[in-house]
Amino acid sequence: MLKVEDLMQTEPATVPPDLKLVELDRRMLSTRFAGFPVVEGDRLVGVISRSDVVRSLVVERAHAELVSDFYCLTRPASPEEDARSLESVASEVGARYAELTVADAMSRNVVSVDAGESLRGLAALMVEGHLHRLPVVKEGRLVGIVTSMDLVQAIADGRLGGGDAVVDLQHRIE
Repeated sequence: MLKVEDLMQTEPATVPPDLKLVELDRRMLSTRFAGFPVVEGDRLVGVISRSDVVRSLVVERAHAELVSDFYCLTRPASPEEDARSLESVASEVGARYAELTVADAMSRNVVSVDAGESLRGLAALMVEGHLHRLPVVKEGRLVGIVTSMDLVQAIADGRLGGGDAVVDLQHRIE
């Protein structure tokens, strides 16, 4: 029976908690990864995904709207002054976003899996938590990562449930 260790990627790409979100965005685009384990030294301290970054942007935007609304409502101003005020708030939000780091946006409550876990247990965890990637941890140390695509590849290769490969994915993609 296959276990997580049979599917996991043993040297996953990671990011540090002090990486700026702007740089994380560049890394996500260049690697085409939608998320990364966050490590400090060799310790897993969180995970960051595209949705975490979007959530941070939404929070910053909502904060800017509240500040702008408060500013506009607490003092009478002309439309020109209101427009300058909105531009100023937008500029400040942009500057603040440029300073946000992975630590500001990452999920700290990490669901991880042991390398010896069965694939059935892995799949159940992923379905239950709506997770696309799970860090594989041993004594708090990141030793790998397994993704939903790793499971799909194993199914396509015929490694789950025996039998021939469903399709030669590598050949079809190229």
